[in-house]
Amino acid sequence: MPIIEVHILEGRSSEIKAQAAAAISKAAAEGFGVSIDTVRILVTEHKKDEFYVGGRAGRASDQTRVATSAAEDKA
Repeated sequence: MPIIEVHILEGRSSEIKAQAAAAISKAAAEGFGVSIDTVRILVTEHKKDEFYVGGRAGRASDQTRVATSAAEDKA
């Protein structure tokens, strides 16, 4: 019985989480060669200030914007 943990930032709809869980379940069932009914998905949502990239709080996309902006400023 595969148990898969998914950690995401809060704010996604129940519908989006259900779609992701269905896709992950299908891939896990195929990949592990088990019945999809045995796949368990645990979704944990986190606040933005609980997520760190490169030692800094914030979304990964925020960090990308910061890096891109810094590079553009140097150009």
